[in-house]
Amino acid sequence: MVLFLPAEQGKTTSLRVSFLDHRLARFEVFTFSGQDHTARVDLGDAGNLDSKLEVCRQPLGIHREALSRLLAIPGVEKLETSGGEISLRVRGMEFARTVGETILFGFGDQATVRGGRVSEIEQLARHLASMRRPEANGGDLYLRHPEAWLESQVRAEIETIDSSLLPAPIYGQVPAFAAGDRGVIDLLAVDRTGRLAVIELKASADLHLPLQALDYWMRVNLHLARETFGECGYFPGVALRQDPPRLMLVAPALEFHPSTESILGYLSPAIEVERIGLGVHWRRGLEVMFRLQGARRPA
Repeated sequence: MVLFLPAEQGKTTSLRVSFLDHRLARFEVFTFSGQDHTARVDLGDAGNLDSKLEVCRQPLGIHREALSRLLAIPGVEKLETSGGEISLRVRGMEFARTVGETILFGFGDQATVRGGRVSEIEQLARHLASMRRPEANGGDLYLRHPEAWLESQVRAEIETIDSSLLPAPIYGQVPAFAAGDRGVIDLLAVDRTGRLAVIELKASADLHLPLQALDYWMRVNLHLARETFGECGYFPGVALRQDPPRLMLVAPALEFHPSTESILGYLSPAIEVERIGLGVHWRRGLEVMFRLQGARRPA
């Protein structure tokens, strides 16, 4: 397979190609410039991977009374981010967050809570909880952000996904990804032996899921090799193994794109991939319909 790519797009593809199974095919990548200059890329030295790992910060420990009132509402979840903020959500959909000494609330453009008035947020949270119930009959708030709802379910039932994974800590979007809105939820967990697990969540069929998962896996593997997770405060008290992270693709069983198996068949055997297919009623609770290693097909 010979790929010719614009010079500005050659780096990402070359890094991906370096993690394919070179026993199955011979891969060559060439880049070209606007002046028709063509250069062959050395896949053994495709350049440095762009990845940044922020220091994991703890929340300030303020807003206790407001948070206590909001968390008393059925359905409200608290998620501590690696940036030291607290995100308040209902089945994955955020309605408020702390930013330093401030509480912001709302959907989209968030407003600041002034004068310690929490009643407005309580009203918003109760409305969201009533509309975002598993038994609800659809509607905008029910259908919005399905990946976030799936993330909420996976976090709450992580041992259903894999009984070896620790229920906490589980980090989201770590390391930071600079590719904008990818439409995929990235979670990073660790099992009881200290091995990292990259969990990619998608609620609908997505052609790009395997390669997007590979992009994230490469970054996690890089920081693991550099031992920066411990230095930056992630997984405190856990001795991380240096084995390459596991890669887990989680989606409703009928929502894996037909091309997924073909693409996974070309990944390097060094990447341990598992597909986990969930039952159609995953909003009510997680039921694993199949577990498949690599490119295996369902029976």
